[in-house]
Amino acid sequence: MITDPYEILGISPAAGDAEIRAAYIAAVRNCPPERDPSGFEAIRAAYEKIETLKKRLEYEMFDRTAPTPEDLFFRLRRSFVPHRPEERTIVRVLDKK
Repeated sequence: MITDPYEILGISPAAGDAEIRAAYIAAVRNCPPERDPSGFEAIRAAYEKIETLKKRLEYEMFDRTAPTPEDLFFRLRRSFVPHRPEERTIVRVLDKK
């Protein structure tokens, strides 16, 4: 479960009030409460954490928690690009016993 409200809404931390509101409305349209109540609650909670400048500052200063393993896997999966490993990496892995 993603806990970062910026990632839940799909916006950057530099987003302003209008952009956050637009992202919230778009997310609610894509995930209405009738279809996915838990997804809607996550979107609503994320929006409520960062909807105003004061709340964003409070979140940045006090509401930081360590990422869960699911958060890390989600972030890695998004940026992962398969590539061929270098020969020295293969040798190093195969030489370990």
